[in-house]
Amino acid sequence: MNAHAKVDTAASAIYVDESRYNLYTMPHKALRRAQMLLLTRLGALDADDTAAVAALVADMRMLNAAGRGHLEHENIHIHQVIEAHVIGATEQLAEEHEEHERDFDELDAMLARIETAPAAELPGLLRGLYLRYSLFIADDLQHMAEEETETLSLLHQLFGDAELRAIEQRIVSSIDAETMMGFLRLMMPAMNHGERLEMLGGMKAAMPAPIFAMVCETNVKPFLEANAWRKLESALASAN
Repeated sequence: MNAHAKVDTAASAIYVDESRYNLYTMPHKALRRAQMLLLTRLGALDADDTAAVAALVADMRMLNAAGRGHLEHENIHIHQVIEAHVIGATEQLAEEHEEHERDFDELDAMLARIETAPAAELPGLLRGLYLRYSLFIADDLQHMAEEETETLSLLHQLFGDAELRAIEQRIVSSIDAETMMGFLRLMMPAMNHGERLEMLGGMKAAMPAPIFAMVCETNVKPFLEANAWRKLESALASAN
């Protein structure tokens, strides 16, 4: 018998079968954590700390690029397959994605202005960016929750778990190695132990041992707390 969890959103109560495969969990956890950490940094930023301002601008620009890539992957690999079965089912999602693209354009323009602004203007510009990014995150959190309830429920109705894993694999295969390692660095600290083990166990089985060891050493270990890494390392050593 399948276990179901009732998930309450602002607009509805959706039953999600938690025993089924969820292709949204790990990328969305990564985005939520990265956005919250970046917002916290932005709120604590001193405008006269030139190096810190430059680092934050670079990190937000990279996270915005990751967000754009995530939207593109969903548009191509998830929305299109849903539309092939239920025409019009992703119209609202498409509108929200277009709005997010406009958000990224606005945020990137604000970052460019901060890079060239006189020092006297920076406090106000950074405050404006903090408030604007807060609004973006609030909207994105609701959007991701809708995807993990309403859209996921629809995916479960349309596809089996093997099909969902195949969709996810097509997304992974479409991402170049450098970008994938960037996503991995975002995802690892946001995931729980079981999720880390599942992801890295699959990578271990698919990669030559020296390559997998290098990936862990450069893109996993530095981004986990010491205890979490030791637990994961031990579990991976005993995994087939």
